[in-house]
Amino acid sequence: MRQLAAFIFALLLAGSVHAKGAAPEDSLKGRIIITDKHIPTSWNSVSSYVSQLKGMSKGSMWYDKKSGKLTVQYAAFFAQPVNDVQVMLVLYDITAGAHQQKVSTEQFMTRGDRVLFNSVVFDKEDIEGNKKYLMTIEDRRRVIASGTFILREEGPHYSGKVDFSDSETKAAGGSDKPADGDSK
Repeated sequence: MRQLAAFIFALLLAGSVHAKGAAPEDSLKGRIIITDKHIPTSWNSVSSYVSQLKGMSKGSMWYDKKSGKLTVQYAAFFAQPVNDVQVMLVLYDITAGAHQQKVSTEQFMTRGDRVLFNSVVFDKEDIEGNKKYLMTIEDRRRVIASGTFILREEGPHYSGKVDFSDSETKAAGGSDKPADGDSK
């Protein structure tokens, strides 16, 4: 009789856990999905939503050529509910060793959230391009989610053509005589 009661209890417990179902934060816990596109906040199937988010995540993004800015959309997923109303978004330059680059405060709507959807605008005057960054969400200086990306910007364009004036050519030791083997 005891074994039957234990079996029924275990079956009921398993049924209630299964009825709740998995959530995206269970599959993506500790990760930040970083993209320059709008991130959907609703889904029909958890597995297809997780696949969609992973597909949206970008390894590198570009500053806008005209404005010099980039709006980064992100979704941070936490393993445990955050028992606070405020977390820190911290950006580290990890191109040549980690050091703090930029910090801003993000607000939660309620305590106990496990997901944060938000965006941040980077300006190439403040955050250097052509570097690799680690974006973290920290709660009381403890990293609870992270993601990396390369921030690209277009460099100067050179034609490859060099024009020297006559005075520069003569000052560098050039002459009007043809070089050996050349004939006029």
